[in-house]
Amino acid sequence: MFRNLAARVPDGAAKLVSLHPAELTALLEQAWNLRVNPAPGVTLPPPTGHPDHRSDTPGIAIPQMPLPVLSPPSLQGANPDPAAPFTTVLTNTLNVEIGTRGVRWDHLIYAYMIANTRIRPIFRRVVHELLHGERFGAPREHTQLWLRNTEELFFREPPPFSITTITSQARPSIDTTERQAYYRMFGMDLNHGNDDNSPYSYVKVAAANKEFVTSFEELLRETWIGFINRSTTSGANPTDDAKIENLARTLNSQLLDRRRFGNLSREELYLVAMMSWFHMTLENNDLPIIRDLRAEGSTPEQVLFKIAQMVGLPANGLADHYFQIADSISAVLIAIETGTLQVPGSARAFYDPTVPNNLSGAMNTIITHWSAITGHDVKAGKVAVR
Repeated sequence: MFRNLAARVPDGAAKLVSLHPAELTALLEQAWNLRVNPAPGVTLPPPTGHPDHRSDTPGIAIPQMPLPVLSPPSLQGANPDPAAPFTTVLTNTLNVEIGTRGVRWDHLIYAYMIANTRIRPIFRRVVHELLHGERFGAPREHTQLWLRNTEELFFREPPPFSITTITSQARPSIDTTERQAYYRMFGMDLNHGNDDNSPYSYVKVAAANKEFVTSFEELLRETWIGFINRSTTSGANPTDDAKIENLARTLNSQLLDRRRFGNLSREELYLVAMMSWFHMTLENNDLPIIRDLRAEGSTPEQVLFKIAQMVGLPANGLADHYFQIADSISAVLIAIETGTLQVPGSARAFYDPTVPNNLSGAMNTIITHWSAITGHDVKAGKVAVR
């Protein structure tokens, strides 16, 4: 979310960090209000929860906010006007697929992958240190802008009535809300517990996609077989297109079952926004917060490791794999949820780079880093146990 916005505007990360917290919250409201919805005139719109119809829950109408920090967005995709206010430029770039029907944020799996680096607990300690003393020195003015925004957006109760408010007396812990969302959608927990390494305890509900990992790994195996045999013209070809399409159908059903009636859409928006804010911070060495911490590095993983060492909370040793896989796996799961990859003849899009709109590059990235993360060599195929 924030990374996508920052990438579309010159010096976007620094400009985002310098905004007022109300402006950033309003940007998230605007993204929600501009979410992809069924096209006008469609007689059979996709069910609520589909990537083209995530939710019918209304957000705050931005022009009616007490602080009218954003102008109504232009959906025409014009090049940013350098003389325009930055908030206006951002709203004009919020339409991520320029000239189409609206904003599509990253899949919840993106937030899950980034969260496994332990990025949020590490930055929580950074915020704590900067607010409670001068162990890292006195934060300069622009670092204080990052500090205020980070604390206001992600380490306090969100403002009432905001679409990003996903905690309450009924669910007081954002940590529990986050882990339950991941478990419900993917049947997976985060790979770390509390800061003292004790297990994090929460209720794991019965309605969860506990077979997601099995189905997804099988899709990766079959895709790899298709990739290495994509040019085979003679002899036996073990590629099973029908099985790939059936696995895509299974995953589509699993994911959309959890999204029925728009379930988990608000949680997804907030968690994706939160992880993208921290991810964006690590990707921009020129941000004052990174320079003040003297944590510059050539990759987000290196920057995270330096900050983790400073605050005394180890980052995940496989953090680079999680950063590398996050965008690709998000794109693939959104594509699977659209339902276009489960029809006859669609299987080659997973493994054949010559097919239009193919996912072969993303799938190869996922196969490489999924194997490193899980220790399951999906290139080796399944081993039959007697």
